[in-house]
Amino acid sequence: MAYRFSRPIWMICAALLLTSAPGLAKADPDYERLSGPARAIDADTLEFGFKRIDLWGADAMNRFQKCLINGQSTACGAEAWQITTNLLVATPITCEVRGKSRYHRNMAVCRNANGVDIGQSLIARGLAVARTDQMPEYGTVESRAKQSRTGVWAGQFIDPLKWRRGERLPEHETEVRRWQREN
Repeated sequence: MAYRFSRPIWMICAALLLTSAPGLAKADPDYERLSGPARAIDADTLEFGFKRIDLWGADAMNRFQKCLINGQSTACGAEAWQITTNLLVATPITCEVRGKSRYHRNMAVCRNANGVDIGQSLIARGLAVARTDQMPEYGTVESRAKQSRTGVWAGQFIDPLKWRRGERLPEHETEVRRWQREN
């Protein structure tokens, strides 16, 4: 015996399935502050349970991004992610929301239990660029990192925004093309 669903029941089931699909999730609700344990998804993206926050004013090297430091290819993105992970050990993490990203994700200034500003720390270590349109005070921190050739400022890198759009250093373009041909 075959079961037949009437059209309204089928449409309700389809609507429920689509709204619960992870890739189609709605933007985070508005909130002003988050506090508690967090984990690093990327160097500048933190997750509190199911709520994600991007750092305001700091655009870190992406987790799989490579840079050239002193002529050597380095995993600068993995290093940035590890620094953020280490900073999150001092819990609770407190984030004050300042705005929304173009992906409708909340953006915040986040500090660990020791009061360390995570975005500012990444910029000072030369593992993030300052977005001075969001946090003008981070510009001074970035200038010091540039002058002392700290982190990525000791070599060559692609701005994280351009990297997300697909730009790569010439040395790394070959690796991407070779991987694409193999897969």
